[in-house]
Amino acid sequence: MDVVLAKVTAIAFLVEVLTNLVKSVTPSLDKRYVTIVAGCLGVVTAFITRTGVLDALEIPVQYAFVDYFITGILISRGANIVHDLAKTLNLAS
Repeated sequence: MDVVLAKVTAIAFLVEVLTNLVKSVTPSLDKRYVTIVAGCLGVVTAFITRTGVLDALEIPVQYAFVDYFITGILISRGANIVHDLAKTLNLAS
């Protein structure tokens, strides 16, 4: 599980960097669209890398794309929230 959480954290950092790049290229972009861009980048990156948090937590999911979608949403929220989630899960185990 630690490996997956490390991957998710690294991907979250990547998505943050890419989102900031999009914001710098288009400074007039409305904040709600920045959130959508981050969400899309997170979900696409989770699908491409086949990274799933639910699988790492041994939560059965019938379709892998659901796991990737949920992981992508977590990733899009940023590295801080992923780090807090990892810290909480480590304390719980």
